[in-house]
Amino acid sequence: MFEPDSTPTAGNYPAAVVWDLDGTLVESAPDLATALNTVLEAHGQSTHGVDAVRLMIGGGVPKLIERGFRAANAPLGDAEIQAIVPEFMDIYSACATNNTYLVDHAREALEHLHQSGVTQGLCTNKPISVTRKILAALNIGHYFDSVIGGDSTACRKPDPLPLLTCIENLAASPAGTVMVGDSGAAVGAARAAGVKIIIVPDGYTGVPAAELGADHIVDDLRGVPARLREVHGLSLIHISEP
Repeated sequence: MFEPDSTPTAGNYPAAVVWDLDGTLVESAPDLATALNTVLEAHGQSTHGVDAVRLMIGGGVPKLIERGFRAANAPLGDAEIQAIVPEFMDIYSACATNNTYLVDHAREALEHLHQSGVTQGLCTNKPISVTRKILAALNIGHYFDSVIGGDSTACRKPDPLPLLTCIENLAASPAGTVMVGDSGAAVGAARAAGVKIIIVPDGYTGVPAAELGADHIVDDLRGVPARLREVHGLSLIHISEP
């Protein structure tokens, strides 16, 4: 259960909250592993278990391909990786919603903030077409007033451009926004954009959450609303200082 707000309004929270997707709101590793392993098999390479693929996710499709082939002892050059991206996307687009599901308490967290009047956005390195397909399949797309994918801007996280674009689309400011993510890429983007960030554990990274450099860590998504209220309260105190 979420701790109820004494006054459940957006005034208790930052102006905007921007979420990461993979590893933060959804468990997509099974379908990503299926696509990656299908590509690896087609190229005569050994495949990887889902747990291994989880730690390869982050940075977009080219990075996943790069890491997958390198782990199979078949490293690729940049041109080879880019040539495989369309093949991967054809396969992944066909299976992206087969075994992808919301992590525990994701829907409740999104609904809680929605009912409190908080503006929410999504900023992911996953291509926008398959991102929207997943959001529709899981029935969570209506929570987001801006959705930025890995191919929506010229750069991917940890570059700040995707996050700043999402914030601009929300008519918010970096100082009035908090990001919720699970990886070093999310932390890097938030830091570069001047945005506070909350990290959830057990995401798609081999680095312990405590070592990612976030402003706050929560045990699971149930802790996000309280942390957001805390961050917002501190911001108000800071702004009111002479």
